[in-house]
Amino acid sequence: MSTTPGTAANPDRPCLHEEFYVFADVGRIEPDETGMPKAFMVDLTIKCEQCGEPFRFTGLQAGMSFAHPMVDVAETTLRAPIRPASADPDFGMGLPGFSITRRF
Repeated sequence: MSTTPGTAANPDRPCLHEEFYVFADVGRIEPDETGMPKAFMVDLTIKCEQCGEPFRFTGLQAGMSFAHPMVDVAETTLRAPIRPASADPDFGMGLPGFSITRRF
């Protein structure tokens, strides 16, 4: 399917989603007194390169946490804590985050 990214998909010929655009934004969370960041966070978004449709990350709670991955409200951005391979497993733990709860 040859469409310009971001254009509306043709409902009679759905996109096969064969090529992807992945954007990763890595954040360094406030350095401590030694200059070392207290934590790192990566925000990932994925779109179909052919039709521009965003992909959603399913099965995760909305919000932000330094203990486990979460998503934005639209589920189109994965927010995941990361750490250098040489860092202790508790690197970044204990920092505040937030969660969003849906009520029906």
